Amino acid sequence: MRLTEILATTRSMLDDTATPYLWPDEELVVCLNDRLYAMCAETLCITDSTTPQICHVAASKGTASYALDSRIIAIKRAVLQSTGTPLFKTTQESLLRWYGLWQQFEGTPAYYMLDVQSGCITLHPIPERNDTVSLSVYRLPLAEMSTAFPNAEPELPRRYNRTLINGILALAYEKSGSDTFNHDSAKIYRDLWQKGLDEIRRESLANGSASYSLNDIMGVV
Repeated sequence: MRLTEILATTRSMLDDTATPYLWPDEELVVCLNDRLYAMCAETLCITDSTTPQICHVAASKGTASYALDSRIIAIKRAVLQSTGTPLFKTTQESLLRWYGLWQQFEGTPAYYMLDVQSGCITLHPIPERNDTVSLSVYRLPLAEMSTAFPNAEPELPRRYNRTLINGILALAYEKSGSDTFNHDSAKIYRDLWQKGLDEIRRESLANGSASYSLNDIMGVV
């Protein structure tokens, strides 16, 4: 669904079709982006292995740590491009246990760690030559929805649009005001939103995709 269609459907369900609107377009788009990002974070429903700025990490000789794109939620797979060898996810505690002063080792990277707070990936051993790490990731949308682009579509499978709209409605009914706040309606749509997320997670499991949390998938430096 295009943004205009999402807004029209949402307005119809809010019974807010006459101007001036109780919920301006800009407010509904804020709700849309909030729910869109929450859906991606909670269900890992967007995967990517081709977008260069997201999925390619240019590794330099002698440098261990690199900043990841902030839209990455979690890494599904990391491969050293020069060898085609997958890198194993590990933690600082494991490297200390097996290698001692692991920070001093240079060679061909075989492991990676992730720092959840800084969003950095650290390679071990430290690269002894320039290389590229190719990532397959779970991520947020590349761009937010905006009223400036009314024909844009959410970067999601169309079958998730109903859940997305339920999430927008749940937030919309929490808006303060005698004509907008409705506790019962907010709860109804919040429950439908959560039910939709659960169905997406079950779909991911059935299809063999990960549906675990950020902390489950990320090793911590």
